[in-house]
Amino acid sequence: MSLFKTSRNVELSVIYYLETQIKADWTGVSIVKSFINAYKEPLPVVAIRLTDCDYTRREIGSTTLLTTYTITIDLFCKSDGQRIDLSDFIIDKLKDGCIYYDHSQTSGDPETLTRVANGRLHTMRFVSNNKVDFGEEGVDIYDKFRSFIQIQMRKV
Repeated sequence: MSLFKTSRNVELSVIYYLETQIKADWTGVSIVKSFINAYKEPLPVVAIRLTDCDYTRREIGSTTLLTTYTITIDLFCKSDGQRIDLSDFIIDKLKDGCIYYDHSQTSGDPETLTRVANGRLHTMRFVSNNKVDFGEEGVDIYDKFRSFIQIQMRKV
């Protein structure tokens, strides 16, 4: 059995949480782990990934680090209204944080993950929630109604 490190568990915990929340309230929305995979799925698509880790000392003289994880969420939608609604939905779901899971996989089945709750992820800050605007002319259908959300979280 292979256990994942904290950063990977943060990313997978957020993906799992948003996947369950979106599937409970929306139909036909694909959730993918990486940006490049978004272009392989039918619209609408939500791409979620960990893009940055910021490490600071817990206190002066301590070797314990506080880590802030930046999660980036790209929305690829069918319309501007859908982009706005899905963006608001995701912000609303993440404002209270989510459960942090330790993930592992067996060597015989790397596609199947086992998860065990081990704390919470607290949303520290919403860094951005922006429309990505490439203009009107010659824009790929995937890039026509896009949003970019970044949040910072900590494991507590």
